[in-house]
Amino acid sequence: MEFNNLADSALSTLVENQKFFKEMSDFVSDFSDGGKIKKLQEQSVGKSKEHAKNLLKTKIKHQSLKKAMKDAKDSSATIEEFEEVWKERSEAVEKKRINVKNLDEFKNFVNAVESAAGQTGVEANGQANGTGHDEDIIMESSGSEVFSLYDPWSKALIKKPIRNKMCGHIYDRDSVMPIIMDNFGIRCPVLGCANRSYIQPDHLVEDSNVQQKIQQLMSNVILDGSASEEDEK
Repeated sequence: MEFNNLADSALSTLVENQKFFKEMSDFVSDFSDGGKIKKLQEQSVGKSKEHAKNLLKTKIKHQSLKKAMKDAKDSSATIEEFEEVWKERSEAVEKKRINVKNLDEFKNFVNAVESAAGQTGVEANGQANGTGHDEDIIMESSGSEVFSLYDPWSKALIKKPIRNKMCGHIYDRDSVMPIIMDNFGIRCPVLGCANRSYIQPDHLVEDSNVQQKIQQLMSNVILDGSASEEDEK
């Protein structure tokens, strides 16, 4: 179930990052940007839905392949038989078309991400397939790892990113340090994290790459709002 937990964690991250974009959108709205940020946010909602579709398809395929392997193992008496049955059943899984739009899990995600963005009817407005700016919503570091811009404890925007070397998850330094200094036996709070080690101070390292990306993102949003205000004068 570890893979499914990671997929669920990634879906939660997409929703949390929409909350961040909504906060930034509300902030720059004071600059009267002519609806530019709102349009970018609608596009990012569409991109988040596409990411969710791909995640859910991969999740379903993973479950089907796992079942196919078990069935192949149970029905085979020799390695040769297993290879033959596995080849047949895995190819059948790969060919099977997966439609996640009618799944409750996808519908719940759509409701959550639209609610986080303060929007409804995004697909009806033709934004779901728009050109996305998901680099503003989902940031990647080494290994194409998706992570939340929000601290898992305070739920506030991360300002001083610090990485847990044991699992790679990011926290805000001002949140995690007081917690682990006052309490022994604190594990990573990120949903689906497989790391069972208690967090120690020497497990945590500053992540200048994430810090730079957060600062750049905030600067770009503010500059875009300021530039739009100047254009209207």
